[in-house]
Amino acid sequence: MDDEHTRGFNERCAQCSEVNWGLTDGGRFYCRSCHNVTERTREVVNTDFITNSRVQTISKGSRKQEKNDGGSEWYICEGFQLVLKKQVEALEALGVCPQMKDEILCNFWRCYLQKSKQAYCKRPAGEAVKALSVCESSTDVDSDPERPSLLRLLSLSESEGDLQTDCSFASSVSKVSESTSVYSGSVDGSLYLMKNQKEKLRMTMPMTLSFCYMALLWVREPITLSELLRYVVEGHIPYLNVFQHFPEKMKLCGLDLKIFCVESWPVYEEVFNKMHELAAYLDLPRFPDITESCFLHPDMLCMKYLMEANLPDELHNWTCRVVKKIGIGEVDFLTLVPGNKSTRKVKYDVLAAAVIVVVLKLLFLLDDHYEWLLSELAEERNKNNTEEMVVNLQNQFGKLSGSVQRAEKPNPSSFQLSWSEENTDGSCFHGHSLKGILQEKRGLLTAMNPDYWLCTVKLCNEKLCGHLAHYREVEFPQSYHFVLGLFSFLLRVQPSYIHDEVCMIEHKLFNKKLYKKLKYNTVLRK
Repeated sequence: MDDEHTRGFNERCAQCSEVNWGLTDGGRFYCRSCHNVTERTREVVNTDFITNSRVQTISKGSRKQEKNDGGSEWYICEGFQLVLKKQVEALEALGVCPQMKDEILCNFWRCYLQKSKQAYCKRPAGEAVKALSVCESSTDVDSDPERPSLLRLLSLSESEGDLQTDCSFASSVSKVSESTSVYSGSVDGSLYLMKNQKEKLRMTMPMTLSFCYMALLWVREPITLSELLRYVVEGHIPYLNVFQHFPEKMKLCGLDLKIFCVESWPVYEEVFNKMHELAAYLDLPRFPDITESCFLHPDMLCMKYLMEANLPDELHNWTCRVVKKIGIGEVDFLTLVPGNKSTRKVKYDVLAAAVIVVVLKLLFLLDDHYEWLLSELAEERNKNNTEEMVVNLQNQFGKLSGSVQRAEKPNPSSFQLSWSEENTDGSCFHGHSLKGILQEKRGLLTAMNPDYWLCTVKLCNEKLCGHLAHYREVEFPQSYHFVLGLFSFLLRVQPSYIHDEVCMIEHKLFNKKLYKKLKYNTVLRK
């Protein structure tokens, strides 16, 4: 039926340039390809097509009505919308492009409310009203054109209007009498936590960060998921006590606190998985391509983490060679295609850290013994260079005797550790050379040590096991464990996450040799 009423509207979508329009329940044109909703509305001449599908809203007068305790009626979705508003404003303060809020996150949130039948939808057929109506003054489609829609709150300041909803939430949520309901400040707090709601992708506090990360990924902002979560922990993005930002009229009590009051920091894996579930749930199209010039490309992130870990710059040439060799820098590998089960979900920051670990294994082996040999070799070389040694000791004593005034609260930064020459906390190894462990062979610099040990010979089934490999500290050298621990600390993830990516890279890098070895072992057994 939408095709009949959108036939005369042939403008291209401002977001994706497609001409594929549908109609919302409010009569607005929306793009079926990217879910962008325009300000253009269709003049309703014939309303037969909405017969028997009654759309209810909460009238403007009822939303102004105050409770006995001085608070206003509000819904859980409005609370999460306010949380998203505060979080995206904090991201804007960190330098994220302003378009992310009004053009990207706003449309994602609108699409979610429509998909979950909380707004912008008709009343589900055959759904029974469980108790009293949400408010006695609920009517058909609101006739007040000046009333702000639910999604406009993302771009409005709190002083521009009260929280109001323009949705059909009343059709799927009914107000239970005080004698039978569990006490809460919101209208639908008790019903929100009912068991039948678990079947849907129900909104939670960690999911607000999934929405933010999904929007960041869409606009390809230079913020990884680990950085986003670190900004949350450092207090730059509201999360732990975000309910303190709620207006006075939105009283939180009872079950509302269970929904909005969190007692632990968000977990990387949960936010990451929910983001992919959301993208598939919303039927989003392929995300913008991640190319070599994008910050999320492994070559770019490897450069960042090499600097963060205070490793020599020359290692970047090796990480680029590994990325190119196994094809993990290709656009199709890196770009998110929601709902595509044949592609692996890429953790961009973890993947880059794993590439560095593999390169360190190629050059230093990380088997404990080879590092001792390199250390003894360096000691012998330093004996013949006493004057260098003297300057180094002077620098160290100078740093110990100096006084450093630290800021009370550092400004948010993409880097957690600083290893510049001006930094007095330690020596900077960015400019150090790898000549001591490299040799020239056929015009190329290769590692002096030809050996390499694999973390695992056979990968697990990730869909069944949950991991590509199993990581137990006692089964691996301490050098390897130390490097994993370093990047685990920087990314705030479990070492097993990085270990999984290391095993995946190793199998891509040595796939042919592994196949020959496994085939040879099979022949011997026969």
